[in-house]
Amino acid sequence: MMRGLAVSTLLAVGVAFAPDALAQEEGGRFYGDRILRCESKDGEDNICPADIRGGVRLLRTLSRTDCDEGKTWGVTSAGVWVKDGCRADFVLGYGGSIGSGTGSRVMRCESKGSRWTHCPAETRAGVELVRQLSKNPCMRGQNWGADARGVWVSGGCRAEFRMMVDVANEAPREIVRCDSVEKRPRHCPIDTKGGVRVFRQLSRAACVEGRTWGVDDNGIWVEGGCRAEFEIHQAPRQSDG
Repeated sequence: MMRGLAVSTLLAVGVAFAPDALAQEEGGRFYGDRILRCESKDGEDNICPADIRGGVRLLRTLSRTDCDEGKTWGVTSAGVWVKDGCRADFVLGYGGSIGSGTGSRVMRCESKGSRWTHCPAETRAGVELVRQLSKNPCMRGQNWGADARGVWVSGGCRAEFRMMVDVANEAPREIVRCDSVEKRPRHCPIDTKGGVRVFRQLSRAACVEGRTWGVDDNGIWVEGGCRAEFEIHQAPRQSDG
């Protein structure tokens, strides 16, 4: 009993475990089952899948870049996201930011060559421009906006947008990565009955549903160099009655 209490105390104050105690997870590292390390390497956006229902708190910043909640890190129903160089350890299950109420998710959408571009996203709870990346001004209703399927940009607008997420009403979900390496077809087994959408495109090659990616009863397929993270909604459980 005392030994279990001591371990819980170490977790609460953030004492690091030995390297061989690390359990590697895609997107992040778990120290035991309560401390999650999530890192934005080279300033890139990253999401670290985790069960956040018990709350998430920033335990220790590892980067020189500040980790500011809502700016360089945050919480969605899928886990913890980081960006702009934030690297930190987070405590899971001890209160803090949770997936109830409204969370947020940051996505980059770019109009290259002044072309109209559509970026798939969940927009039901609202969208706001977080950071303009282009010299051309991004003005809502003129060269960027949102519809039921995502965010659109045109006229050279390049920016990062925050998708507000009504997590309390979201179905359980998980993030799965599927890569078409050297443009070869690949199939990634996963239960797709609850629905699938592109969460984040990782490749330069466009991921276009029906052309370079799609779903079947047994999983997700990609081809033509599409590499992406896909958001998988879990199908509602059937009652035993």
